[in-house]
Amino acid sequence: MKQWILKNNLSSGELSPLLWTRTDIQQYANGSKKLFNALPLVEGGAKKRPGTKFKSIFAGALRLIPFIANSENTYLLIIGVSSLKVYNPRTYEVVYDVATPYDTEKKVRELQYAHTKYRMYLVQGDTPVHRLLCSADFTNWQFSQFIFGVNPNDELGTTPNVALTPSGTDVGKIISLTAASFPNWVSTETYLTGDRVIRASKTWLATIDNKDKEPNGTNPEWDEVTNEAANVFTASSVGAIVEINGGQVKITEYIKPAVVNGEVLVKLTTTVQAIAKSWVLKSIAFSATAGYPKAVCFFKQRLVFANTKTSPNQMWFSRIGDDGNFLETTEDADAFSIASSSAQSDNILHLAQRGGVVALTGGAEFLINSQGPLTPATAQIDEHTSYGVQANVKPCRVGNELLFVQRGGERLRAMSYRYEVDGLVSPELSAIAPHISENHGGVKEITYQQTPSSIVWIVMSDGSVASITLNRDQEMNAWAQHDFGCSVLSICALPTGLGEDQCFMLTQRNGYTVLEEFSETALSDCEFDIDVIDGVGSILNLDIQVLSSPMVSYNNQDGYFYSDYTIVGTDINLPVSDLSQTVYLGQPYLTEIDLLPPDFSEAPSSAMFHKIQVHEMAIFLNGSVGGFINGQELSTKYYNQSAFLNLPYTGYVVDSFVGWQALHELEVKITHNKPLPFHMQSITMLVSINEK
Repeated sequence: MKQWILKNNLSSGELSPLLWTRTDIQQYANGSKKLFNALPLVEGGAKKRPGTKFKSIFAGALRLIPFIANSENTYLLIIGVSSLKVYNPRTYEVVYDVATPYDTEKKVRELQYAHTKYRMYLVQGDTPVHRLLCSADFTNWQFSQFIFGVNPNDELGTTPNVALTPSGTDVGKIISLTAASFPNWVSTETYLTGDRVIRASKTWLATIDNKDKEPNGTNPEWDEVTNEAANVFTASSVGAIVEINGGQVKITEYIKPAVVNGEVLVKLTTTVQAIAKSWVLKSIAFSATAGYPKAVCFFKQRLVFANTKTSPNQMWFSRIGDDGNFLETTEDADAFSIASSSAQSDNILHLAQRGGVVALTGGAEFLINSQGPLTPATAQIDEHTSYGVQANVKPCRVGNELLFVQRGGERLRAMSYRYEVDGLVSPELSAIAPHISENHGGVKEITYQQTPSSIVWIVMSDGSVASITLNRDQEMNAWAQHDFGCSVLSICALPTGLGEDQCFMLTQRNGYTVLEEFSETALSDCEFDIDVIDGVGSILNLDIQVLSSPMVSYNNQDGYFYSDYTIVGTDINLPVSDLSQTVYLGQPYLTEIDLLPPDFSEAPSSAMFHKIQVHEMAIFLNGSVGGFINGQELSTKYYNQSAFLNLPYTGYVVDSFVGWQALHELEVKITHNKPLPFHMQSITMLVSINEK
């Protein structure tokens, strides 16, 4: 008996070949074998992905970073080796160009950033913290090394075995700190690692805790030190904090090895000499020796840094509302530091906001928060999951979830808070389509374009692109693969005040680094707009050399069309001599939707080896022109339409088929390869099933 079966839902997207036999799960019914250059939609069905518009060539560019003051004032940062350009996405012009210290491709890839309103902080482990500032009217921009009011300092510091005398106590005063001489070595004294003593007119440093071990050059417990290593203070001490007599002093000037000047930040109780080991010298946490932070974020008006070479699991929180003040006290609004710790690798690779500060390390995910306001006394850190994160792939916020790439680079997870476990959980998004990242070398970058279709764009390590149509409210997690006819370097989405988000892409085309913009109206890739009059247009000053095998397309009141062309000098000639309008020159691409065989099984029985005959297939198209199903061209013209018109077609297109085959061998493949619109909402098949 013949029956009609309907497929109108692709909410599971392209499925891994490992799931092609899992007819028992819902994803099978809602999935497909292949979605290539097609986007599954929340409303059902799938459409041809948007094409792109050519914007400019940016030689040497490597990354795109968003600068979002608000939805009406967004900018695109184009980062290359030793270069930063601020690009206005509304005027398509570079408004600021500056040299940077990120002088290798590796440094550019490692660059992380945190942005709020008119300022952005950029960090990279081998480079001092830098800040990008703009004026309130966005006419003036400045990029420079960030100068801390009070530098972040190391957690423990050192307690030199020498007495120190302050000359004053009041906050704001500049005082001197004068150190006594290091003590002479005494055989009955116990010395700790790092202690320095005088013996035989030489300065010695204890390498381990010891007693009655004479520093004489032969005992391994002592090393002779000279120059800066033999001094209490050095020029690099400027910026360090001295905790003495209940107060804190910031060193502002180096005078000589035993004397420095400093500003009192926290009032001292007395000017009495502090005995040896009763005061603490907290050296600067960020330096060429100690390393610079590799991760940064903002949280509740605090600027947060993490991960230096010497303190890879340490985080520093600034004073509330004061980005440059990292003076640590017990006051609620003041700065503090905290460290992550677990049995897994603890190098903090990324920081993000999610109900607190999320610290993602190489082996676990931590949450820093508090029951009330986050203060030095209330801050607590807890490990929530232990998947580990991939370095240099910045997590991406989507709704209430934080998307991050699991250690190894091939699995994508979505972190969110779950009330029933009272903590963060990170289910895997890529479980239904792990083959996509595995086949393309892993994930390189992720970005989220909220409108019009809620798409997470994923740049793969080999330059290809994948996408996820992600909508948790509609239980949609649909993967697809894309080929833009080039190697994609970076993708970045920017919100707008009205309409769809702008989304830009940095590509390598024919040896050129090209900036392109996604466009719902573009029907081919890297399109150039060309005005033609009587079939002739000028390509003077157009960089069409970036294109490979391009095609002309255009649309008007007669419908959508594509055309061959010839180039003579700086003119492009179309065979339609009476055409006067804007046409589009770009690279066409193939769209393919390959569906899984329908499931007639009732567990534990299977119908996959039954014979099936498809009598008819009826595809419902929406505003589409052209296309093929199993190699047969779709007729998308209305019955009363002139042969010279090519208007978008909405409705059912029915094709007939013959022949029996095993159900598991059934092929339902929809393709489209011209620069014309295509949107398939559903497919209905009239079939007969025979057990023999």
